[in-house]
Amino acid sequence: MVYLFYISYELGEGTHQSQLQVADTGQNTPSTDLDPMSHHGELVLDLATDPCQTTRDQLMTVAQNQLTNSRLGLTVLTRTLDASTLPDCRLIRSDDNLDLLFKAKTCLDEAGVSDFVLMTSLAMKKFWETACLHVFSHVHTWQVTGVDVQSQLPAVEPWELEQVETGFKEYLKGVGRQEQVQVLRSHVIPADRFNAGFHERFGGVSQLSPLTSLNMLYTIRKPDPVLVIEENRRRLAEAAGFEPASLRVAKVEHDKNIWVVGKPPPPKFDGVVTNIPGVTVAAPGADCAMILLADTKTGACGAVHAGWRGTTVGAVRACLQTMVEEFGTDPQDIRAAIGPTIEGKCFDLPASDAAPLTRLDPGLVWGSARHPDWVHADLVQANVLMLQLDGVPAGNIDTSCALCTVCNKQFFSHRRDNIPFGNQIGFISCRKSGGDNL
Repeated sequence: MVYLFYISYELGEGTHQSQLQVADTGQNTPSTDLDPMSHHGELVLDLATDPCQTTRDQLMTVAQNQLTNSRLGLTVLTRTLDASTLPDCRLIRSDDNLDLLFKAKTCLDEAGVSDFVLMTSLAMKKFWETACLHVFSHVHTWQVTGVDVQSQLPAVEPWELEQVETGFKEYLKGVGRQEQVQVLRSHVIPADRFNAGFHERFGGVSQLSPLTSLNMLYTIRKPDPVLVIEENRRRLAEAAGFEPASLRVAKVEHDKNIWVVGKPPPPKFDGVVTNIPGVTVAAPGADCAMILLADTKTGACGAVHAGWRGTTVGAVRACLQTMVEEFGTDPQDIRAAIGPTIEGKCFDLPASDAAPLTRLDPGLVWGSARHPDWVHADLVQANVLMLQLDGVPAGNIDTSCALCTVCNKQFFSHRRDNIPFGNQIGFISCRKSGGDNL
């Protein structure tokens, strides 16, 4: 029998349920139904948590039987076991259980393995189930089997299970090099009134190469679990000087819906606006433009995501118009900054999709050598032009941070890295009195 465990969370792209499989071993006999994972699955063997040689011998015997006539790979969690003991396996050594599991996850992700069975003693089964719930993500399918061994350790106490999440959060704080977090600032947005910026991809805890390392967004196609995203956001918040709990990130749909903080949010929205001091609004990007708007008169601000779809439907115009309607913003008072965005020379699309940009200004598009019916498009200048047409003075619009995400590898890029890929964000808040957001 397999039980299904669900955890719900909300981190920027809507609320998702992560379905994680945990096997009920019945009479403490490991499941042998591994056919769904026979092509790319893994057996993760826990030889670390029980030092008793009898336990280890029994687990190795059961594991060898499980591996016979299967196509599963083998990963071994251990304290001191050397590689010669178990050839043809991934060997993960550590004195810390969560470190073992996180390192095993990293190895499995790099190998493209998303399905696995973790085999342990019955006494440790609940611990590993709880740990896997926090360490793995929606893309992973896993089972934990507990083997009833001789000389069994005492079962893990409930209070110990409750500490797993806290322990993993503390563990993540020591992963990687937080000092590498780099924030980019715009010179047109007054720093004494607003906390606004973009960031590079370094200094976080995401481990898979395309996501390394400051991935800001959880999605169902990425191996980063919720707590990894939370730690990455905590690090950016600390470097940039805002409170992590204040962050409101757009849940993008590549359209022009805008959420006004304080009102019920729509299911999906590409922009967020607020006039509440200390609330940080943000928009993600990984080639798509991230645009920040600051009203220097009212203190209102907004962040909007505008890829080619969002640009063609006028997402930035919708964000500005929402500020006009909700907060009485005068476009003449707006300061705008556009963050890292794919350049036109690195981006092309069917001419039919780019038609709204051609109508806006034919100079925004030009022919593509890849295909006669495709064109390159300048998304940055298209958004600049739309802001100008809606009344924002040209001198109030800053594109100095709009570095090409494809050409500059310090940023995440969908076009360059394919799937999965990481996301950076652009963020902005109106400072509380005294110039401090915290």
